[in-house]
Amino acid sequence: MEMNPLLKTFVNSSLWAALLERWFLPPLFEAMPRAPRRILEIGCGRGDTTKLLLARYPGATIVATDFDPAQVALAGGRVSNARASFRQADAAALPFPDASFDLVVEFNTFHHVERWQAAFRECARALVPGGAMAVMDELLALWNPVFRWFDRPDSLFTRDEFFIAAAGAGLIPTKDLSSTRIIRAVLGKK
Repeated sequence: MEMNPLLKTFVNSSLWAALLERWFLPPLFEAMPRAPRRILEIGCGRGDTTKLLLARYPGATIVATDFDPAQVALAGGRVSNARASFRQADAAALPFPDASFDLVVEFNTFHHVERWQAAFRECARALVPGGAMAVMDELLALWNPVFRWFDRPDSLFTRDEFFIAAAGAGLIPTKDLSSTRIIRAVLGKK
């Protein structure tokens, strides 16, 4: 689903990029696999996380996707690297063959996906056996009235609902760095 204009402005800001780079993602990056070769990014936004992945994994190729074609165009214009490609894609119906990627990442995207459980199944399908999925997302507990004014997510889920959906897709937590309001975890494909 597409974001509301206020949230899109924030997500496309330097402030959000700095928060991701300095606070939200470092613990998760430390827990992620060391040397994946093929990475799928769900919800690339303007490409800030794509740049972080390119720097972290110099031997990997990355397919960065977003539901919003304008975000795909923005990211493609901001990230000039032969190892990265950008595609419009619905996370709940990915246009990739089975077992195409060693690592799938979802950084603050599933709460914008109306059919997020289907997105989990698609991400698992696209992973090779033994592959990993790194996730960071916001839990229902975070959505107080102020946040609901700012962002009207398509999906809200609890920690238990999130991990039950992951397990239903064949993904098991290997590292859980979550807090009461934010999921940060690495999931392994059975």
